[in-house]
Amino acid sequence: MASLNPISGILGVQNAAHLLRRATFGPKIQDIQIFSTLTAAAAFQQLIQPQIAPNLPIDYLNGTDWVYPNSIDPNRNTDTISEFTSGWWIDNIRASGANLTERMVWFYHTHFPLIISRAESRPQFSLDYLRLLRFYAIGNYKDLAKAICIDNSMLVHLDGNLNVKGVPQENFGREFLELFTVGKGPQIGPEDYTNFTETDVKALTKALTGWGIDTTYQTIDPITNIPTGKVKGSLTNSSQHDVTNKQFTAAFNNTLIQTANASGGNTTIQSVYDELDDVIDMIFNSPHTAKNICRRIYREFVYYDITAEIETDIIAPLASILEQNNFEITSVLEVLLASEHFYDLDSAPTNDNNIGAIIKSPIDLIVGTLRLFEMAVPDKNTALENHYTLYSKLLQQLEAQGLHFFEPYDVAGYDAYFQVPDFQRYWISSNYLANRYKFIEYLIDGFTNGTGTVLLKLDFVQFVKDNCSNAANATILMQELTSWMIPITLTTARFDYFKDNVLLDQLSAANWSTEWNNYINTNNDTNVRIQLEKLALALMQSPEYQIY
Repeated sequence: MASLNPISGILGVQNAAHLLRRATFGPKIQDIQIFSTLTAAAAFQQLIQPQIAPNLPIDYLNGTDWVYPNSIDPNRNTDTISEFTSGWWIDNIRASGANLTERMVWFYHTHFPLIISRAESRPQFSLDYLRLLRFYAIGNYKDLAKAICIDNSMLVHLDGNLNVKGVPQENFGREFLELFTVGKGPQIGPEDYTNFTETDVKALTKALTGWGIDTTYQTIDPITNIPTGKVKGSLTNSSQHDVTNKQFTAAFNNTLIQTANASGGNTTIQSVYDELDDVIDMIFNSPHTAKNICRRIYREFVYYDITAEIETDIIAPLASILEQNNFEITSVLEVLLASEHFYDLDSAPTNDNNIGAIIKSPIDLIVGTLRLFEMAVPDKNTALENHYTLYSKLLQQLEAQGLHFFEPYDVAGYDAYFQVPDFQRYWISSNYLANRYKFIEYLIDGFTNGTGTVLLKLDFVQFVKDNCSNAANATILMQELTSWMIPITLTTARFDYFKDNVLLDQLSAANWSTEWNNYINTNNDTNVRIQLEKLALALMQSPEYQIY
């Protein structure tokens, strides 16, 4: 029986590492050590500490960001600015500490996906979208869903700005129901998907008419202080909102939504905002909304396969907790990330394991590796052009591994996060896997710019020297490295393979000890570097490193 009962006692090294791999984009060694001394409850509180919003990205041509009242340099193409935005986001992920915020920003991006090229003509839009996700990252899911409805980038991305009375555009209303909130259930009749119907799509589309983008950035959300779209019309009255009745079906308790203050086919600006509140309340009153988002959370943090047992024992109670807490997302995460189920303590050791069961996404693999080894990147303040050059190369690496970052294939997002039945297995093909392995080689050889300047390079010898307690002892060295790098406990045969065949290369442990001590005494790392870099390749190109 799957259990949400909390675990007791301190986490210990393996559980701390597991929590940090799932709740962040990978731990640093000191993070594992700190969290290993905490209880699950205390660890969660540490994970949700408030974070300072990152500084906005800068273009090195003009030395400013491109958020109003600034604008992009006239010599810049908007696709280059989009690449800068993507690089800025990845760097925020890399630099984030042991905190849930950036993981939740990514989670919400996979749930409310934006194809950046669709909003590229207005470069601030995608930045505001990311700022919005970050503001609500560990906040209220219902409030975020409402804010997404009138986000400038989303109004462009899903054609909400084209949805006007008399000429309905159903894209956003359909995706809001099918993807973002109640979800699509089994089709039980013509145009009836259990959780909503085509009639509901049409009614919701009418309720969402009349919104447009605000390219002056003067419509500011008083809660987030982030620019939003605006109601089309004058300063006080809407001109494009459909004021006719919106009749929903039994899927939403036959709710009838009527526009207040309608006169002459129009209404007030405030009435359009009020109607948005009404439809959000109606949709979030459906029990399917809480269950749908809890399934997405489960797949992000635990495992993709939701069995009947998981639906009953995990999803349903989490959905009840979410509803009881008015959709504060941390109410669910706090229970799930401290549960016996999350830590594999609710079943036999060989059954239904969640630890080491998720295939790393390319962003988890690349950024997680940079974080684990605390690799330095070109400084934004002193080498901004090289900084962006590196992230351009990392964006290429992500795409080569199957993740076109910030550019999902379609409006549903990235296949690995929703596509039944394969989910995360979409990350693995013969080509994608080869490129994962090639990335590790690039990392050890070093990424350089056009003039040969090293932008990023893993010095595995220095990492071992700085972090391992007794690197001269091959067994202790391997125990520490595998505990940091591998999420599961290796079998004796597998452990010995890495130690004897790779590190020692069939030589004696005493020989390794001599080589290491010679390096420490002479600072000549030639011999130990050969062996340690072989070991780094073997470990990071292993199947075990591709999971978490």
